[in-house]
Formats: sequence, C-alpha cells, structure tokens
Amino acid sequence: MFRGAQSQRLTKKASLFVILFMFIPMLLIFWFASNRATLSIKMQVGKAMSELNKQNHATMDRVMDSIDQKLVTIMSSDLIQQWRDDSALDVKQSIQKYIATETMLDNYSTNVNYSLFVLTKRPTNYYFAPATNISGSGVFFIEDLNERTWIRKAIEADGRGLVERIHQFGFNTKSHKTIAYLRAVTDLSNGGEPISVLVATEIENLLITEMNSITLPEHTRVFLTDTKEGTVLVGSDTAESTFSIPNNGKELLPNVWVTNSHMFVYHDSISYANRLIYEIPLSSLLGSYNEVQDIIRITAICYFVVILCFLFYLGKSVLRPMARLASLTRSYEPGKEMKRYAEADRKDEIGTSYRSFYLMTERLNQLVKEKYVMEIKQKESELILMHSQITPHLLYNTLDSIYWYGIRGGVPEVADMVRDLSTMLRIGLSRGKEIITIREELNHVEAYLHLQEKRYNHSFHFHIHMEEGTEGYFLPKVIVQPLVENSILHGIGKMDGEGEVSIGIGESEGTLLISVEDNGFRPLDLEKILAILSGTAAPDQGFGIRNVHKRIQLRFGDTYGLTYSAREEGGTKVLIKLPVIRSEEDLARYTE
Repeated sequence: MFRGAQSQRLTKKASLFVILFMFIPMLLIFWFASNRATLSIKMQVGKAMSELNKQNHATMDRVMDSIDQKLVTIMSSDLIQQWRDDSALDVKQSIQKYIATETMLDNYSTNVNYSLFVLTKRPTNYYFAPATNISGSGVFFIEDLNERTWIRKAIEADGRGLVERIHQFGFNTKSHKTIAYLRAVTDLSNGGEPISVLVATEIENLLITEMNSITLPEHTRVFLTDTKEGTVLVGSDTAESTFSIPNNGKELLPNVWVTNSHMFVYHDSISYANRLIYEIPLSSLLGSYNEVQDIIRITAICYFVVILCFLFYLGKSVLRPMARLASLTRSYEPGKEMKRYAEADRKDEIGTSYRSFYLMTERLNQLVKEKYVMEIKQKESELILMHSQITPHLLYNTLDSIYWYGIRGGVPEVADMVRDLSTMLRIGLSRGKEIITIREELNHVEAYLHLQEKRYNHSFHFHIHMEEGTEGYFLPKVIVQPLVENSILHGIGKMDGEGEVSIGIGESEGTLLISVEDNGFRPLDLEKILAILSGTAAPDQGFGIRNVHKRIQLRFGDTYGLTYSAREEGGTKVLIKLPVIRSEEDLARYTE
C-alpha cells in the first residue's frame, strides 16, 4: 500500500492524505459522538418520562380507586339491595323507592355522575322513569341485556370493575361519548345473583384534569387506552378512536419505545386494564441539542470547505505545475521543441524551475541541430566536391557517344544501360538543385531499376503506382532510390524471377505518402532499423536510409521521415512521410 502511494502523483497524495487522515477520522468522530450524545439524551429523557408516566398513571388510578370506593359504598347500601325483588311493589311504592334511589345517587354525583340500571322483567311498570337519552344520570330499568352491550359486559365481569367507552349515554351537552366505570350489583342475600349495574359516567373530565396536570414537551400527545384493543378512553387528540405503539422501532428502556421520529413512553394498569401512553416527538426532546448539532455540523462543513479550497489552491498553484514539469521532463526528446506554459512567467521557485528547464532544452536543441546540420553539410560538401570533380557536360557527351556507338555496333542492351545511367546522373546532379518534382524522382528510380534488372538478369519485377495529380509535387531529390536499392540488395536480388518491388505514391490528409515494398524472404530486423534511424547504431551501418531520414526531418520537422514495418505476406515495407508541396510558395515555408 505504501509503495503504491509513493508512486502516485503529488496531487493524489495530498488528496489521499486529506481523505484518510482528516476527512474520514473527523467524520467518524462526529458521527460516533453525535450518536452517543443523542442516545445518552434519549436514555436520560426516557428514564425521566417513564417515571413521570408512572406517577401520572398512579394519580389517574387513584381517581379510579376513589370512584370504585364510592361504587362499593353505593352498591352495599340497603336501598340498592332492595331492588332485588320488585314483584310485590305497587306503583306508589315503586315511585317512592325510585325517588329515594335518585336522591342518593344525586348526592354522590358531584364531578362524576352515578347511575343504576335495574334488571327487571317488568320494565313497563316503571313508565314514570325517564330514558337515558333524556337524563344523564339516575335510575333506569332494563330487561334485554343485549340492548346495552356494556351492561352485559359488566354482568359477565362477575363483580369486577370495568372501564368502558360508551358512545351514547344520557343528555351530554359536550359529547354523546363518555367514559364509564361499571360494576355489577349482586344480591348479597341470595347467592350473589346480579340484580343491577352501577355506572359512573363523565369520569373523563377527572382523567383529563389529571392528564393535563403535568408539563410535557411541546407537541406531545397523551392517550389512555384499554390494553386489549387499544381503544382510546381519554386522549389529547380527540380524532383518534384507537391508538397503539408502532412496530417500526426498538425498545430503548423498559416501557420506552423509540422510532425514527417519536419516543413512546407507556405504563399499564393491572387493576383497570388500561395503558397510559406518551407520544413525544424527538424534535421536541432534542430541540436544543439539534441546534448545537447543526452548529457543529455547519462548522465542520465550513472547516472541510476551507481545507478543500486550500487543497485546490495547493494543487493548482504548486502540485499541478510540478506534475506538469515532471511530465515535460519525461516527454522531452533531444531536438524537439517544447510547448511553453504560463508557469514560466511566475516569479517564485516554480517559475525559476520552468525557465531553467526551457533554457536547458533550448541549449540542447541548439546543440543537436548544430550537430545534425554539420553532419549533413559535411555529406553535402563531400557530394558537391565529388560532383565538382566531374565535368557534367563532358560526361553527358561521352555517355551519349557510347550510346550511339552501342546502337551502331548492334549492342542495344549496352546502349540502354548507358542511357539509363545518363538519366540517373542528370537527375542526381540536377544542376545543383536540392528539390525536384515527383516525376523527375520517379524517372531517376526507373532508370536505376532498369540498370538493376539487367544486372540481375531480370530476376525481379517492379511496379509503380502514382495517384493522378501528384506528379508535379515537390520533394527532396534521391530519397526513393536508396530505399529501392536496399530492397534489391537485402530482399529480392536473388529470387530467380519471383521478386517484386512496388512503389506507391499518394496523398492523405495533407501528407504525401511514398511506400516502397518488397516480398523478400529475409525477416525484418526492426530493432536494428530503429537504431539506425535514431542514430544509436554504428556510423558505418545504414548510411543511406539514415541520411534520407535525417535530411527529411531537418528540412520538414520530426513528424516526417521513414517508418519501417513487416508485411503480412512476407517482406518489408517502408513508408516515407512528407508534407504536400504543390508550388514554390509552399516550398518557401520550409526554406530557412
């Protein structure tokens, strides 16, 4: 891992350092501390709310205990027990007992209304008694238990207290619904048979009073439900008829349940089979802490933004220029002109490094250019010296005389060879011109090929293909003949009529392409060829192709020159790349 980091660029190293040793540790620390602090606050608040819930529920149970004690007192009185047998009563006696019972119940009814539902088989005898939809409390007579399901439940409870939510009881100006506490009255003298049901209604007012007596966090909802079906007996949200704790959460503490948005604190009353539930929004519990967290979060974000800005500035002003300078040093080739960047104008150490590098490359390029120019000039001087030693006019006349002598003497092959030699010399000397047309260059190559055909007794064939319109283009003279000569000497010279040399001339995207191909049987030593072209081979090797390659590059630039490759069918292919020069004006751009 560390070796891999050492090989990376400075920008990547700096980014990796910030991410691994600053950003990720700070993020993990913030995340861990935030979660631990949030959990600690939830635990502390959960414990406090759980204890407060228990105390609140205990006070509500005491209210229910007080109501239960009054019910026990009422149901054990002689007046209530007298309703066990009403068969011997006349109307007057029934009215008297009804009024006495009404008076007693009314005396007990202060904050809670108490009512007695007498079970009778003769409800019509009590036609004087009002119905429950008229009176909110008092004595009522009922025969059919299914008429009031909650009365049937109270009888089935076998004397135990029962809390029920009654949807329609009496004339209640606030609501038709009420919370009632029921107990069946049994006949104490005859085997405990139920004779009536005592009902305490409007107890929700006392429960709501106790529920609102404590201060809870903002937006907290409180519900008192039964433990079986979750029916809401009393609640701060009157729109809810049932309420239960959701399952998508986890238990934080006993009787404390937490979801993503709320904390639920509850307590069950075994005596009255109900549950007190607090639904507390976490935003209310963690409000101030969330503000602190937001401040810390914003501070951390600003801190990281500052670091990123500094890293961006460091990368742009220091690391990137250094990386670019390193790339420049790797891409530099002797003789190649380097692209200049704006960093060279800086006044600091980076600008000094750039300027020193450019100065060094310019000096090296000048030395390389001087060396190559001196070598080419030396070769050209030798060639000029050799040409100056021959009187072209005398040589041409002499060759012309030999040609006609061969014709008269009946030796036409010798005459043709003299003529081809004369053509080669005329084009090769070219009256001192360095640049000739493609047509003249091909005439020179054809004359050379005719001579070599006769020398090798027609053991090879040659083909020349030139795109239409290219014969008038200009190029340096005698650059194709050395390549053809190599193809014959090292490839097809001794192939007994099977050798072939193909010369192709064409234009592609502003570049003149001249290819020389042979089908020689010798494998191409590409490594040796590349050494010759780059100048790393021995000076006595490949002088012809090296001379052609350097002449082209010195005149037209490094993008031009020779390229060698092996043919799939066997043999060698060399490609000459030159700029397209159609006129003297085009040529002037490449003339110093």
